[in-house]
Amino acid sequence: MLYLASQKIVDAVDGAFWTLTVACLILMVGIMAALVLFAFKYHRSRHPKPARISGNMTLEVIWTIIPTLIGLWMFYVGLEGFELMRKVPENAYVVEVKAQQWSWTFTHPQAGVSDSELVVPAGVPIRCNLSSPDDDVLHSLYIPAYRVKEDCVPGLDTYLWFEAEEGTYNIFCAEFCGTDHAKMITKLRALPQAEFDAYLRTQAEMLNAPVKNAADLMTGDTAAMLEKVPDVKQLYATYCQSCHGAQGQGGLVEGARSFRDDPISKWKKGVKITEIFNTLTTGLDGTRMKSFANLSAWQRFALAHYVASFSSEGADRSATTEEEFAALIKAQKLDEQKSVVIDMKQRVEAAIKELAQNK
Repeated sequence: MLYLASQKIVDAVDGAFWTLTVACLILMVGIMAALVLFAFKYHRSRHPKPARISGNMTLEVIWTIIPTLIGLWMFYVGLEGFELMRKVPENAYVVEVKAQQWSWTFTHPQAGVSDSELVVPAGVPIRCNLSSPDDDVLHSLYIPAYRVKEDCVPGLDTYLWFEAEEGTYNIFCAEFCGTDHAKMITKLRALPQAEFDAYLRTQAEMLNAPVKNAADLMTGDTAAMLEKVPDVKQLYATYCQSCHGAQGQGGLVEGARSFRDDPISKWKKGVKITEIFNTLTTGLDGTRMKSFANLSAWQRFALAHYVASFSSEGADRSATTEEEFAALIKAQKLDEQKSVVIDMKQRVEAAIKELAQNK
């Protein structure tokens, strides 16, 4: 197996940890041994009249130089690892990472697709550009298997890098960020290059898939949506549950409405899938409800149906008419098949082709 670049980071972090541990252990044993020795040797039963010691130049030099050397040694070990972790290889694959209460969004700018899991090619240096919305709180991306952790600071761009072996690994938020901090967990999946390319293409095709028929969206339950978007329950758990609750009860954060039939936040005009879809697409200004336009149209419609299913008014039917669905599809051009592009080279070639056609 190749010696991965981020294995060097693992070795550097583990090396620094054991360096500090050994240094602290040596100091602790030395100090405790001296304490016990002096307590025994200079006990008042042996020295009823204490002697006055004015100084010892040799001891002064020893306990000044030795701790200084230990400190310099620890500084060097830490600096060496820090420089390795901050120097990103030039050929690194870039992923944009957004942290917000209480979910992760990983965007592949080359393909223009996003996911709630970090999926990367195995054996390739990965640079994660980290950000958090200005009105959010501090988060921290932590991948224990590769010993990398960096804060996601509102209004400040940060980064980390690693290189993963093929497999699946845990990702945690390592900075307390509110009530559902402990649930801000996701996965790193490192795939062989061919599987990763197939993953990107599948995600891009799903994101750009057209919504052709308003009648397909008229069903009031989630059965049809579950067929088209099998992971809708996981989408809800990832993006909605931390604020609105597993049963749509709401109130887990200030202003998070209930989706159920309670007298305070009851749907006033019946459940309209198109209105929920628009809220998912644009968010709500002045609230913690953010835009989820990074999800495909089908995923947003599936989430809208799932949200509506919590209400008895939306469980079996939708108050939205087929005309309203058709108007939404037309307004947002959801019925158009967008081009699927999975890397910058394809983008450049497509742009050149388009320019040539327009001449």
